[in-house]
Amino acid sequence: MKRLLCCAALALASCGEAAGRRGASNALLIVGYDREPDTMNRYATHILEDIQTCVIEGLVTTDEHMNVVPVLAAELPTLANGGVVMTSGGGMDVTWKLRPGVTWHDGRAHTSADVKFTADAMISGEWKPESTDGFDRIRSVDTPDSLTAVVHYKEVYAPYQMQFLRGTLPKHLLQGRDIDKATDYNRSPMGTGPYRVAEWKTGEYVLLEKAPNYWRGAAFPKIDRILFRFLANTTTRINQLKAGEVHLVPLVPWDKVRELKTVPSLRLNQVLGNGYEHVTLNQRHFPPFADVRVRRALAHAIDRELLVRTILDGLVTTVNGPIQPLSWAYEPNVATYAFDPARARTMLDDAGWRTGANGVRSKEGRSLAFTIITQAGFAIRENVAQAIQKQFKDVGVDAQVKLIDGTSISPVWFSGDFDAMLHWWQQGADPEITTFFAADKIPPAGRNIDYLEDAELTRLLYASDRTVDRAKRRELLREVQQRVATLVPELFLYNTSKIDAVPATLRQFKGNPSNAGPFWNVHEWNIVSGAP
Repeated sequence: MKRLLCCAALALASCGEAAGRRGASNALLIVGYDREPDTMNRYATHILEDIQTCVIEGLVTTDEHMNVVPVLAAELPTLANGGVVMTSGGGMDVTWKLRPGVTWHDGRAHTSADVKFTADAMISGEWKPESTDGFDRIRSVDTPDSLTAVVHYKEVYAPYQMQFLRGTLPKHLLQGRDIDKATDYNRSPMGTGPYRVAEWKTGEYVLLEKAPNYWRGAAFPKIDRILFRFLANTTTRINQLKAGEVHLVPLVPWDKVRELKTVPSLRLNQVLGNGYEHVTLNQRHFPPFADVRVRRALAHAIDRELLVRTILDGLVTTVNGPIQPLSWAYEPNVATYAFDPARARTMLDDAGWRTGANGVRSKEGRSLAFTIITQAGFAIRENVAQAIQKQFKDVGVDAQVKLIDGTSISPVWFSGDFDAMLHWWQQGADPEITTFFAADKIPPAGRNIDYLEDAELTRLLYASDRTVDRAKRRELLREVQQRVATLVPELFLYNTSKIDAVPATLRQFKGNPSNAGPFWNVHEWNIVSGAP
């Protein structure tokens, strides 16, 4: 291990020169990454899990077509194959058959005991995962044998196939411990994946090395080491990519696409993303957002088409809700809010917000002034935030922009200590959005950081979760989307086009529209020397 880390340090010290000479290879792939992880624990992180995905596998993942596919599970449980059984009292049992021969990186067998331990840890309330969504519907887990886990749900839970997408926790390592304080695991987790953590140098990089005795066989993974270099600044990240100092950049900022199209050593892999950019309006932190008239007025104040046409170079399209056209549950017929500053001014007047001598509206001694936080170093998002700031000013709203680095912004949104935030949600393959909008899904129970409380929407959301009949669920989710559009809990802007810059010599890179991320099949990636 000492020799490996020494070699890694030498590689890092000269990576600009070496990568420029050799480019990417199956010995080392360098990824330019926009932020440092807050933790390597998949259930605790507040950001995308690209690095963790290489180390910790789920029972399932979603592929490039948003199909749910088994990984550590031997098959997907369904009603048809008997893996899902409805129980008396409105509950549901889901039986997970595990793949035999899977081992943790220390050689211990991965078993149903790990599935049970994970569920028990999530519902115990003794640690702070990023979300308990879905796990709060579980009554208990039985393990009739080492490769069978039966999950007993208190109620029908439609997204059950996604329950263990983030993987399982190793019982033999974490049992009896405070997981929040298990630094050894949270910085260098025990996984079953193709890679393990060789080194995490804070502020600089995470180095992954090929895991020995990987369960898929000696042929996988193809690439020996992957180094994630933390480069928060967009320009720095793209310049290093062009110079060959990094080989791959996931989620290329849209304003950098044109300059990368002509780089012969690169290929731009583009897929329509199952996600959306929006402005979260935190009703708890800034009470004026609790008035739907204010939220609707702000929606009318934003010229989304102008943002897409100019700053975003036409790479995305405007959207009007949280479920995207890629989903089978997408509903296009919802209320929309066209750019209409005159109407926005009238609506704010009617809500009692009057313009003062300084041009800023106020009501009962309080100014309509708030701060929008967004990710520093993400140039296109900074530009969008500044454009929105100007458009708000035109209707008498004083919005200041505060930039926070990608790692630090995560605990801020999780704690709710902000007024508004420009960001995106990259969503999973299942159209479940209860975690974003149900009244009881504020962190840590979920991601309702709008702090929206609407009883009818909450009822519809849970009803949509409680049926596995797709036709019935689609109808309920249609009502959900129409209700969300009426409430305007957040300002919906545009969808996501996921563009990853990869070496032209990289094979089997497929991308992914969902929050599974582009590293979902990293074990298959292969650098073909001399390929065009």
